[in-house]
Amino acid sequence: MTKQNTPLAEEDIRMGRRVSRQVSVLLTEIEKEDVPDRLLELARELQKALNEKIDGHAD
Repeated sequence: MTKQNTPLAEEDIRMGRRVSRQVSVLLTEIEKEDVPDRLLELARELQKALNEKIDGHAD
């Protein structure tokens, strides 16, 4: 089956990249702060989940 590229799908991919970049920046800022280890772990899990969701849309 051939993958169809629609303008909406491309827009979703761009949005995913923007969100992922913003999450990465925020995670870096969180890592600089004195935060509980559990909060940092949750932030990393959130980033991983978002990346997996974005990767799923790119297929």
